Amino acid sequence: MSNEKFTYSYSPARNDEVDKIAAKYLSAENKSDTDLERLKRLDRRAELPGTTAGIATGLVGVLILCLGIGLILSFDHLIPGLLLGVAGLGVAAIATPVSRAVTKRSREKYRDEILALSEKIKNGR
Repeated sequence: MSNEKFTYSYSPARNDEVDKIAAKYLSAENKSDTDLERLKRLDRRAELPGTTAGIATGLVGVLILCLGIGLILSFDHLIPGLLLGVAGLGVAAIATPVSRAVTKRSREKYRDEILALSEKIKNGR
């Protein structure tokens, strides 16, 4: 038999990485929810509907524009293609105002809770 021995080397960096990965899979009851994490989550929840609405509006506008271009190039329907193209550009152009309006409405919904939590964090309570 050989005289091979088992050796173990401790790696704190590796263990920290393992702990971070394991923390992702802990159930919600086992996680400690700090006020700052809760504030960040509320902020994301307030911003997400506006971003989603803006992207969706822009995509619909671009699809309508592409349909108009397709009518012109493939089927030789100049007038309907131009009308659809212009309509698509119009819909795509309102994507940013739609995003801002939805975000503003969503921020109103979460304003009181976010401001109260912000004050609590700032005052250290």
